[in-house]
Order: sequence, then structure tokens, then C-alpha cells
Amino acid sequence: MRSISSASRATRGARSAARLSAAERSALNKALAKALAFRDAGKMTEAREWAAELVRLLKSHDLLT
Repeated sequence: MRSISSASRATRGARSAARLSAAERSALNKALAKALAFRDAGKMTEAREWAAELVRLLKSHDLLT
């Protein structure tokens, strides 16, 4: 079992106040899945569009700087 430091617990507690809704998590998952699926299908234009959407969503939730 992994040990969590008190600093990590404090950070986790601060993040819990800003949890993503189910719809927000779904949008993130969809963008990632679409980017990977299009990449695997060799459709790089579409893959890049979905990757850009994923980055936009991550930034909008302060998950990517």
C-alpha cells in the first residue's frame, strides 16, 4: 500500500473542492479516446484536432499550464 505524506493529503484536499463533474470527465475522456482512435486509424488531421481539444479542456480546468 502506498503511503501518502501530509503535504500530499493537503494538496488532495484542496483539489477535492474543484473536482470535475461527470460531464467534464466524460468530455476529457472522449477527446483523448478520439485523438488516439484517429491516430491509430492513420487520420492525423482529425487526431490533431481532438488532441487540441483535449489540451483546451485540460487548460480550462487548470490541469495543464
